[in-house]
Amino acid sequence: MPQFLVAPEDVSLSSFRLSGPEAFHVAKVMRLGAGAELDLFDGKGGRFKGVIEAVHADGSVTGKVTETVKSDDLLAPVNLDLYLGLLKASHWDYALEKGTELGVTAFVPLLTPRTVVLLHEVERTKAKAERWSRLIMAASKQCGRADLPPVREAVQFRDAIRALKDKGIMLLAWEGMKGSVASQTLGPALRAADAKRGKDALQVSLFIGPEGGFSDEEVELAEAEGAVLFGMGPRVLRAETAALAAAALVQYELGRL
Repeated sequence: MPQFLVAPEDVSLSSFRLSGPEAFHVAKVMRLGAGAELDLFDGKGGRFKGVIEAVHADGSVTGKVTETVKSDDLLAPVNLDLYLGLLKASHWDYALEKGTELGVTAFVPLLTPRTVVLLHEVERTKAKAERWSRLIMAASKQCGRADLPPVREAVQFRDAIRALKDKGIMLLAWEGMKGSVASQTLGPALRAADAKRGKDALQVSLFIGPEGGFSDEEVELAEAEGAVLFGMGPRVLRAETAALAAAALVQYELGRL
């Protein structure tokens, strides 16, 4: 059974209301009516089971909530924010979709001197927000997530690095470490950071460069601000491939995969 997104203000412990595309999918695509059971999530971590009571003339669907589903995620809490050099449209879309499936908690478009995407494309990122939200919502529904990771405003590399100093752990994948494997660095660094986190979620900020990679100056700045550098083996990976592989490695090293 697919899960459907319900606005937080449209669900309570006893009832729910679906409208717009989600209601259309329920009533017109799946042709579900009164008595049909639904799995619901509110995009903020809440999950519910419900039963349809009525499909209304305006297309909305209402029903009763039969169960509030407790999270079965008993793993250590992790916030994995992906700072990814802004890529061309299809590559960026792919990273959003698969990153959502891998548990990335926020996506941050990263601007660097080697960013290939043209300035006018960067300025259009806000116009693309709706499309990105749809991609993330579809991925969350498909993989069973109860939240919707946001896409934050684009940020300059140097500003992001400086703002994150002493906030959890910063990781930076660098092709200059060709031949070095991630297991030599990521595992020990993440376990050490996790041991210090206390009761709060571990904050992991993962930096992946654009198609042109990071410059030596950027790498030096990152090191000076406390980032952990790591390599990803002998092959040069595309930016979106590196992002997803690195996100999976972080989750694996923290026991979440």
